[in-house]
Order: sequence, then structure tokens, then C-alpha cells
Amino acid sequence: MEKGKKNIRVISWEKQNMNLTYDKLQDLERRLGDSWYILDLDRFVANYNDFLAAFRKYYPNTQIAYSYKTNYTPLLGKTVNELGGYAEVVSEMEYLLAIDIGVQPENIIVNGPYKPYRALELYLESGSVVVLDSYQEYKDTIQIAKSNHGKPLRVGLRCNFPLSGYPNSRFGFDINNPKFYDIARELSLNNNIVLEGIHSHFPYRDVNTFYERVERMFEVYDNVSEFCDLKFIDMGSGLGGRTSDELVKLLGIKKVDYQDYADVVAHQFQKRFGAGEQAPQLIMEPGTALVADTMSYICKVIEIKKVGDSNIAITSGSKVNYHSRTSKLNMPIQVYSDGHQASDHLDSADISGYTCMEEDYIYRAYQGNLKIGDYIRVDNVGSYSIVFKPPFINPNVPIIAYSKGSYDVIKEAEDFEYVFQLYKRKTK
Repeated sequence: MEKGKKNIRVISWEKQNMNLTYDKLQDLERRLGDSWYILDLDRFVANYNDFLAAFRKYYPNTQIAYSYKTNYTPLLGKTVNELGGYAEVVSEMEYLLAIDIGVQPENIIVNGPYKPYRALELYLESGSVVVLDSYQEYKDTIQIAKSNHGKPLRVGLRCNFPLSGYPNSRFGFDINNPKFYDIARELSLNNNIVLEGIHSHFPYRDVNTFYERVERMFEVYDNVSEFCDLKFIDMGSGLGGRTSDELVKLLGIKKVDYQDYADVVAHQFQKRFGAGEQAPQLIMEPGTALVADTMSYICKVIEIKKVGDSNIAITSGSKVNYHSRTSKLNMPIQVYSDGHQASDHLDSADISGYTCMEEDYIYRAYQGNLKIGDYIRVDNVGSYSIVFKPPFINPNVPIIAYSKGSYDVIKEAEDFEYVFQLYKRKTK
């Protein structure tokens, strides 16, 4: 695989930085409304570079394929492309986005269990790597190859194997079924197809699981290499992101960093293949690991009322903007107040959202100063936030990106027409 503006509104202050203040947030509200996302693009770039450096320390032939499904904000995919990375997509929608923002087809990896024939044909004939997930996709690829007389179609195979202590995955080919190697052999013998690599992915973020994952993928590599020259091994993701100490404690997890994963995965690749140019490329597909800590969500306190013995703060935001509505997790928050106005100290306040769901609380049992007009900031919302936000009760809010001293509006606020334009609304 080889490497290859839309109009935006700029909101600028002199010597701007991400040290947000009440005055800065108030200025943003005048331009954006009372709720929005902030993307710290500089942090995203730093995460990308740090991740790649950690893996290349052991294994120089490592490449990142950014997971679009985690956060498909076009600026992120465009940035990855400019940094030399690949796009990892799982639908035609994401594929067309990658093409639209300038990613070359040969730098796109297509995963996922649903690839309609027409879309599969597009991916293959465009020159992208398609990771086959099922026997039907294998048959469709063989059929497409019959009518393809251009350059060979590039494919990979998703490998499914038991992982100790975890339930079986529903994706890919069971490598313990002899049919898996029959399929691999048939692909390698087809003059119109090139089997370029093997792929696996599990969502479990425990670093120790990667010892077993890598070991099993090496077994597959050795077996397939008897009849095929594989160019890459794609280890997928399932990698945790950079997390604050407060959130680590809240989640009850062990804090890990990119180097912890690299010490296992890339180090094993180094020991197995060395660092030569002929070694297979190691592809990692981080999403959460790169983007989780790069986005924040801002909303405003619009009312504080007493219900029985409880203080209820109502905001312009909602948990549906950044988190599963069924989650009971109190994400860490920051409160920004106008220092010129007195605030009441609340021993306990439930900070709620704008929806009509009883469970829509941004933060339960908040203790501290709080008043109407304060801003609430929720961090670590870059992963599966905007992609999961439905137009439920309210359309979604704008996204602004911070980079090199200025804030740019990279997604306008959704509105009535955006939500309802495809519905038949007029009656005869």
C-alpha cells in the first residue's frame, strides 16, 4: 500500500490556547449556541505520532489504519491521510468519505461483515484491500475476478479463533476449520486475485490478550506462507486510549499507554521477523486509542431547582450527545463560572440533560459551586460519540477544532431541515 478544504468558519483570539476560561466559552456561545463539541486536533496529531513511534521503536514496518467508525469527522481522516496513514472503513458510506477527503483507494482497508455485491465490486476494482469476512464474500470475489481483466484484486482474510477467557467472536473465518486454508489456497492460485494479508480484531483491551492474538496470527501466517507470499499482518485494534487518572479510577481499570501495547505486539514481531524491509507489514487499526481524549463536550446550566430534598440542575446538553443513555457512569466534569457573580455551594446536585428521559443525568451527586449560566465540560468523548448521536429530541450540535492557536468550525449545527429533508412532509 502506498501513501498518497472545505470552507470553514474561523473563530480566533490572539495567542489562543486550550486553557479554556468562562470568557472564552461565553464568546464561543455567542457564535455557536449553548452546546458544542471541541476537537483538539493538536492532541490527535500527537497521539498519532506517539502511537506510531512506540510501535516503530521495535518494528519499523508498522502502519496505522485509522478506524473511521470510531469517529468519522472528516478532518480526522484527512489528517491521518496527510500524516501518511491508511483509512480503515466498514461501510460504503465510510469508503466514499475516505475517497472524498482525498485518500487514495490503495490506502483504504475495507473490513466488516456486510459488503453488498455492488459495493464489494467498487472496493476491489478501485484497488483497495478488502478483508473478506465470510464464505459468501469469498464467492462474490471469485465472481468479480472473472470479469476483471485489469490489475489483480487485493484481498485479506479475517481470522477467527478462540481467545482464552472470552466468548467466541462472530466475525471472520474459523481458522480451525480446514476450509479456511482451502479458501486461502484458492485465492492465492487465482491469477486475478492477490491474497495480501491476514487480519484479526477483538474488542478486549487487556494488553495480555495480545500475546495470544499475536501467537495465533503467527501460526496462520506460517501456514499460509507455505503457498502464498503475504505482505501484511493486520492486528486490528481493541486498544485503550489515553485516560486521565480520575477516569481510570472511576472505571476501575489498569492504566496503559501505547508503549505497553507495543512492548507486546511490536516486540513479538521484531523477534519473529527482524526489522528488515522484507518483513511483513504490521498494521494496527486504532480508533479509541487515538481519538478518545481529543474531544470535549460543552453545555450550559440553564436552571437549578429544588425537588424534595434534591437539587436538580438542568442543562442545554444531554448524555445522548456523548455516551450511551443507559450508562450510569459519572464522567469527570469541569465547571466554568463567571467569577464576577456569586455561586451557591451545593452539597449535592444532580446535573441533568435536556431530554425527557428520567435517566438523562450528566453527573449525579455533584458537590461544589454551581449556578445558572455556568458551563459544563465533559472530556474524553471522542470515541463513539458523534457517530452514535441520533436526532433524538434535538439535532446534534456543532463541532469546532482547535489547532495552532485558533478554533475552526468543522461541522455546523444540525437543524430542522437537516433532520427532516428526506421525509415526505406535505399532504395533498
